[in-house]
Amino acid sequence: MIETQQKVQALQTGFNELPPYPNGWYSLLVAGELKAGRLIAKKFCGRDVVLFRTQSGKAAAVDAYCPHLGAHFAHGGDVRGETIHCPFHDFCFDTEGNCTSTGYGTKPPPKAILRSYPVRERNGFILVYHDEHGRQPHWEVPEIDFYGWTPLITKEWELKSHPQETTENSVDIGHLTIVHGYNNVEMLTELNLDGHYLGAKYAMHRKADMFGKAKHLLRAEFFAHAYGLGYSYVEVSVPEYDLHYRNFVQPTPTEEGKLLLRIGMSMKHIEKPGKINPLLAIIPKYLLNKLIPPLSFRAYAHDVSQDFKIWENKVYLTQPALAKGDGPIGRYRQWARQFYEQLTPPSGDN
Repeated sequence: MIETQQKVQALQTGFNELPPYPNGWYSLLVAGELKAGRLIAKKFCGRDVVLFRTQSGKAAAVDAYCPHLGAHFAHGGDVRGETIHCPFHDFCFDTEGNCTSTGYGTKPPPKAILRSYPVRERNGFILVYHDEHGRQPHWEVPEIDFYGWTPLITKEWELKSHPQETTENSVDIGHLTIVHGYNNVEMLTELNLDGHYLGAKYAMHRKADMFGKAKHLLRAEFFAHAYGLGYSYVEVSVPEYDLHYRNFVQPTPTEEGKLLLRIGMSMKHIEKPGKINPLLAIIPKYLLNKLIPPLSFRAYAHDVSQDFKIWENKVYLTQPALAKGDGPIGRYRQWARQFYEQLTPPSGDN
């Protein structure tokens, strides 16, 4: 019994082998949530932060506590012009964390510097950059052209997991059949690893139950793009129906072992509704472009939620017994090492 317990403990490395906060870009808000003049408190990589938008429209993220005497900006503070205002002694700070004024009209003290974080508005989300040593980002998440696509639909959950574990799903081909019930899953190209970027193409068949053809197996093709471990989106194409989606997956670490998982979806405007079902050809396209995305998003959210029990109760094995059919998990894990200071491999290992 003791020997068995020791073996189990040796396997159960948990998240101790993975530093809890990989460097990279993370989604803290949907962009539309952060109105001009608004201030929102969040947990981010083990810290309390606040996000705010100045009157001119610039988004910013800073530590939640005033460096003067420690008041929390989200509890009584507000946005004044281009600055965030502390409710305790009327100190104000700009988006870079510089103290612009005190409540006494005196010169700001040299140590009154508020930690700020790099922020980008990308593709409908507010992204904040985390670096273990507070360095500036050396890579960016690219902009996507949304012309001809429907507005984003989003949903979020709080989970016990780690960004590397959730993002690993993009290469874990084996689980697509076992967990999600997809059929004939196949990799279409070799895994593309290019610096902070990972690209994976695969295809599968699933029941076309959304449009009244439950016995019909429908082929779907996926092109997954991961930019670091906190920001991914998947281009989904269903050629038979001429449907195209962008499915976003954004795991943001809040505290050690915990994350906020946000997903989003946008659908390309339907041009040939008759390919989905001949009866849809009589319905105006603008109406279909409002009705179909919520139905598709419901199916997408359901598929994502099928992983929750596994994510929340699994352990991370540093030396897994990988098998043929898993997908390129080993290469993915080597690529992921670059986002941890402690695990960064020598140049050329990726």
